[in-house]
Amino acid sequence: MDIKKIAKIIACIAALVALAAAAYVAFKKLTAKEEPEYFDDNDFFECDNNLEIIEVESEPEEAPAEEKPAEEKKPAPKKKKAAPKKKAE
Repeated sequence: MDIKKIAKIIACIAALVALAAAAYVAFKKLTAKEEPEYFDDNDFFECDNNLEIIEVESEPEEAPAEEKPAEEKKPAPKKKKAAPKKKAE
């Protein structure tokens, strides 16, 4: 056997193994069972629950202003169709 022929055979075997590995990884990735991820609230922030209550005096309500009648909307003007252009002969 020639060295070139042996190298081609080894290259073909390596390519087949690489394809099989890629197919295996893709299959495992697509069919992986998803596990829920749980979080503990204490990991994100600390809350001491010391809230300060502030009372605000209410302001006197103003009388509603006189409402103006709504202006009538004008319909949009209709577009005219362009006349067909004459072809130069």
